[in-house]
Amino acid sequence: MFWKNFKKPHLIAAHRGNRFLYPENTLIAFEHSTNCDFIEFDIQLTKDEEIVIIHDETPKRTSTFKTDKKINELTLKELKEHNFGNSVYFQKIPTLQEALKIIKKPINIEIKSKDMNLEKLLFLIKGKENKILISSFHHFHLKELKKLNPKISIALLDEEKRENIFEYLKEFNTNNYNISKNIATKEYIKYLKNKNINISVFTINKKEKIKSLFKLGVKAIFKDKC
Repeated sequence: MFWKNFKKPHLIAAHRGNRFLYPENTLIAFEHSTNCDFIEFDIQLTKDEEIVIIHDETPKRTSTFKTDKKINELTLKELKEHNFGNSVYFQKIPTLQEALKIIKKPINIEIKSKDMNLEKLLFLIKGKENKILISSFHHFHLKELKKLNPKISIALLDEEKRENIFEYLKEFNTNNYNISKNIATKEYIKYLKNKNINISVFTINKKEKIKSLFKLGVKAIFKDKC
């Protein structure tokens, strides 16, 4: 369902928004990702069960909130009191709901944390399911999502090769596979393509490498600048 949004064979995704030019995973980064085909961002659950957009387990690296507490130990109110942008662009941490209001392009939502309110996630994206692909390294989230809504588009994330990947993906009723550039070898891509698997590779910024992967049959590339 997700791939029907695109007519061209090769796609570029804005990794955490246009993060090379703007603060990652912020509304301003998403607003300036117009040159990409779709936008990718990460979600986590706060202590008070709000779904927010952030990559790291703590807000330390990407904000003025210099705490070692994890996102699931902090409330949305606590997080909203800090700058998740920089000295040029002041940005509050966005909620999933806030991002969905401004983003017009298709979206790849990565579930970053082990804890997630999947029912709430599905409620928030209701009516926009055809424009959303949900991915995660925590594959149990994806299996549960398919149980809750069989029509939702999901993609498994992996950083290591799986010899039984075709059979493994069948367990999740999907053929979407997002893999690290470290395992995106010519041989592995050929193997995946022969199994009719939709391959997306993260994260690549060099034009020549992107071209070579598209030539091999990769469907989408996650890029930091677009």
